[in-house]
Amino acid sequence: MRELAAGLALCAALNAGFFAAWTPPPRPIPLKLDPETAIESAGLLSLGMRRVAADAGMIRLLIYYGTVETGSDEEAAVQGGGSYPEIGARARRILALDPTFSYASLWAAGALAFNLKRPDEALALLDDALKADPGNWKYRAYVAAIGFKKKGDSGRVLALLEPTLSQPDCPTMIKSMVAFLYERAGRRDDAIRVYREILATSRDEGYRHNARRKLEELGVSPH
Repeated sequence: MRELAAGLALCAALNAGFFAAWTPPPRPIPLKLDPETAIESAGLLSLGMRRVAADAGMIRLLIYYGTVETGSDEEAAVQGGGSYPEIGARARRILALDPTFSYASLWAAGALAFNLKRPDEALALLDDALKADPGNWKYRAYVAAIGFKKKGDSGRVLALLEPTLSQPDCPTMIKSMVAFLYERAGRRDDAIRVYREILATSRDEGYRHNARRKLEELGVSPH
């Protein structure tokens, strides 16, 4: 491990001058990394592979959120239970690695606001994301939706999140929540459409299971 760390550090030093001309300087990374992850990130950054490092961070974030916390009920965790205190910090680290990787910020903000009931943390994360990409309308839609959710105005939340459904980076958790809001609003056909889309496109078995169950409750075959 020490030899690998030394090798990657030397590689970073040798390449620093070359990549400085076209790789933006890294923003502060607020999450303390374990040694293996820190070495991997340093190596990828030294090679100018910021997006690859960001993708790796996103995979770790998904694994982190998908792992049942010690002492937590497994079913509650699947439904968004648990505390997962590092979600915001992990998302900010991804944002620091690649400010254009909006999916990470949208996903983390959705998890914080709509699953974990921590809207203020979600809004703080989106504020940082907007500083990096002030023209991103999806960030602004999430900010507004979270604000209306805090006020209990589900109708406005639905209206603001609906346009994000057609975007390729719309997180499945947002689709699932919008489908639920469709149900509450009596828009059965729209709810069915979104649940079927989740079944067709999502690789997350938790959301797929929920979509099947909801379709059966709505009297529709999931097949």
